[in-house]
Amino acid sequence: MFSLSAQTSRKESGADGLLKVVSLGEKVPADFWTKKHLFYSNGDTIRRSFEQYKGKLLVLDFWFSGCTKCLLHQKEISYFKQKYADSLIVIMVNSKNTKDNYEKIQHMTQQDWFKKLGINNFSSIIDDEYLSQILPSNGYPTYFWINNYGILQLITFRNLLNRNYQAPFIDKKR
Repeated sequence: MFSLSAQTSRKESGADGLLKVVSLGEKVPADFWTKKHLFYSNGDTIRRSFEQYKGKLLVLDFWFSGCTKCLLHQKEISYFKQKYADSLIVIMVNSKNTKDNYEKIQHMTQQDWFKKLGINNFSSIIDDEYLSQILPSNGYPTYFWINNYGILQLITFRNLLNRNYQAPFIDKKR
């Protein structure tokens, strides 16, 4: 009985403010595309939605500043973002749950060790509450793959964007 009660309250949007969790094979909610998120980009911030990414493969890369693996693989991810710029979008997401904030991320990006990672044009959603409620992650990094139909197609805990093997979204005819 307790288990059913816990699932019900987590899956439904109610007075407690919890949003419905999107499960594999389900479409993201309509407001997923229109909700504005706070993006950090090289020291500046801007609010924008995902509307421009609708119809493309969207990978949400959940990370936090203490996750070395989250940051080390960004150079490899950038390679795929550039190579498949017309069809693949990868967006880093930093949740409020991580306790990272603008100042902490700004400080991190100014450090020599971070600059040595070779991450150019660092960009991430910061102070997120919405995405982490509908796509909860239990570890970092976590990648949520939303296909061009708006369906949560895959959740991975290690990056599938690696030049050493064929990524699952790549048409082998290319």
